Amino acid sequence: MESMDAEAYALEYMIRDRLRNAEARARVAALLAEAKPSQGPNAIKTQFTDLGRHLVDGVRRVVSELFHTLTGRMPRVKEDAR
Repeated sequence: MESMDAEAYALEYMIRDRLRNAEARARVAALLAEAKPSQGPNAIKTQFTDLGRHLVDGVRRVVSELFHTLTGRMPRVKEDAR
């Protein structure tokens, strides 16, 4: 019975991985389809760069909040935000 559970888990993991890959390919295809011919490849790079920057900023903010919550320290405030 355990081997069937392990096989089912492995199969489920493979299916989820393939679905994630298919979703990523679909997002790239949608971005390519939305791009105007006059924009060229740089517009798509800019969109990916903006998306990546947004994701990294979100992760950085969450990690910082977790760190400060777990250590009991107050987060630093940027000079320009004061």
